Amino acid sequence: MRIAHLPADGTPDRPVPSGGLSTARRVDVVGVAVDTLTMAEVVETILRWTDSTTVHVAVGVNADVCNQAAADRVLCGVLASADLTYADGQSIVWAARFLGRIIPERVATTDLIYPLSAACAQQGKKLFLYGGQAGVAERAAARLAAGSPGLLIDTHDGFVLEQHMDRLVREINESGADILLVGLGDPLQQRWVSSHRSELTVPVVLTCGGLFDWTSGAHRRAPAWMIGAGLEWLWRLMIEPRRLAKRYLLGNPAFLLRLGLEILRNHRRATVS
Repeated sequence: MRIAHLPADGTPDRPVPSGGLSTARRVDVVGVAVDTLTMAEVVETILRWTDSTTVHVAVGVNADVCNQAAADRVLCGVLASADLTYADGQSIVWAARFLGRIIPERVATTDLIYPLSAACAQQGKKLFLYGGQAGVAERAAARLAAGSPGLLIDTHDGFVLEQHMDRLVREINESGADILLVGLGDPLQQRWVSSHRSELTVPVVLTCGGLFDWTSGAHRRAPAWMIGAGLEWLWRLMIEPRRLAKRYLLGNPAFLLRLGLEILRNHRRATVS
């Protein structure tokens, strides 16, 4: 687990991962460290890591991940050991600003996949999509390949029995993939990466939640105005109210409470000092 050293302003410097950007910093948002990178910088960093001989892990952070990490020490440890944690949710960008810290923009994984796929096609890098219902990853791969001609990509659905997991890991390694996208949902996908990281030879592992559902066309993205206003969560709630009601209707207030308490603690520290 990496140790953050706090400068005078209380914002933790981000220890730069191997192959990372030398100017990058990491800021704390309600107990989770988040890298202050733009979309272009995230793509650049991931592509640079594809030439490495070690495994690098990138994780998108949103309000739900923060909520789960507060109660899940394993997930918290996985986040701390990740080489890159980027602001997947607009709530993270806004929360950082309320805390006096700057994250330049939201890097939604559902947007990140397109410039990343285009760059992989140009550079001859290969993707492997693992997760989702039967056929979903395949359809997502087909659409990505259609949008980025020449893209090399393999897939496997998320239904793998534990006794067959070694076979899956071997398939991923033997595929020659440069980037593995694991879409099993939080926190299962982070736990999977933590359990199998030492067995993988893929240079980059990116957890991606329900990305394949959106990329395959199984779900339609929110209108641009809702995304711009930070309301994509509301769109997702309308699409899947039974599955996401707890996550958003209870999770969003819980995140705001954690944010409010952190702002209060920071204010008290500033007053005492």
